This record gives sequence, structure tokens and C-alpha cells, in this order.
Amino acid sequence: MANSATLAEHWTHFVASRPEFPGGRALLAQFNAGAIKSLCDCGCNSYEFTPSLDPSVPTIASASSGSGSVFELMFHARGGGSVEFAVFVDSTGRLAGIDVDYCANSFPMPEQPSLVDPPYHVRVSPSVAA
Repeated sequence: MANSATLAEHWTHFVASRPEFPGGRALLAQFNAGAIKSLCDCGCNSYEFTPSLDPSVPTIASASSGSGSVFELMFHARGGGSVEFAVFVDSTGRLAGIDVDYCANSFPMPEQPSLVDPPYHVRVSPSVAA
């Protein structure tokens, strides 16, 4: 499935809506206030993000946590394979991007993968703001 801004928005809303992610409201606020910097064209649905520096927009994680992945969510896909998500923040706790991969990025993302609930892996950094 070719990557697009529409897919980035779809997957961001999906991650934000998951009960496993306590920072969903902040993630949507960050996404709505900033801009997609780049879309990966390797076959995944990942993107890099330029966040708003507006102090009124809540951060996803505490600034003291540093930058990197603060949330991971992995699902089996019906018909085989898996879909993995990782939310990244910058050093201020603002959205830096989301990785959305199929089979650990071994294959291109299929059209509308059907995810099997519950996820088989969840990791939430203690720095994520609830």
C-alpha cells in the first residue's frame, strides 16, 4: 500500500484511540498542530513529523525522557503476518514520527490489513503523559 498523508492520519488516529496508549489525546493534539515532514517510501506506512512548538499543545512524554520510541504496539494480521507501530518523540516530548511496519518491515504494507485483537506486544514508556 503506497504511503500517504491520509494513511499517516489514519494510523495516528488508530494509535491514539487504543486503550493501551495513555497519551492518545496528546498525540492527536500534536498531530493536528504540527506537520508531516516526510513519508517513508520503502513500502511501510511510517512518517517523520515536525511538531508545533506552541507551549499550549500538550506533549506526549516528559521532556526529561530524551528522544526515541515511547510506545510500541504489535498485532497479528488475519491471513498471516504482523503489523507493528512505534511512536517516537523528540527531546522535548513532542511527536517526531510514527513507524507503521508489516512483518518487521520485511514486506510492503498490504491494503487494509485486518488486525487481530488483542495486540501481542505493548510497551509504554513511563515518561508518557496520561
